[in-house]
Amino acid sequence: MAKKTHKGGEYRMLIQPTFDETLKKEGTLFLIETVKQFSSFSYEVVVEETREEKRLTWALHGLRAPELLMPSFGGAQFKKVYFDLKGTVTFILKKIDGEANEFKVKLSPSSAAVQSVSGKPFVTVYTSQKLFEEQRPKEMEMPKRKPDIKRLPERLPLRKKP
Repeated sequence: MAKKTHKGGEYRMLIQPTFDETLKKEGTLFLIETVKQFSSFSYEVVVEETREEKRLTWALHGLRAPELLMPSFGGAQFKKVYFDLKGTVTFILKKIDGEANEFKVKLSPSSAAVQSVSGKPFVTVYTSQKLFEEQRPKEMEMPKRKPDIKRLPERLPLRKKP
């Protein structure tokens, strides 16, 4: 059964089987996004990937502005599809400050299931796209409006009376 596995605070992650229509291959989608929403651009999460057989590590190195600077709203994301991951895989997610979450994921062509989690969670993991999308509005951190300091009354020039 697809479900949310544990509650984190900074990131949301979706792990699920997928089918690439172009390549005609089955794979596993790993998608991570920030809980924080951005109002100017949809940034990209910068990820350094290392892989050793059944061990996959994503080191998060911050955010990068998108190549196409079109204004948009949303969280920063990174996604990748793996076509050769099968069975139980150890997935490690590391933040730039060294904090890490490690979990074992059982992958098959029809499902993904998180079996165990270690570390203080900073990521909420989903194995169902439907639940991932349904929970997004509840978990997202909307950008705060910042006052326009150039227009504050104390910053406006005084007008001389005629």
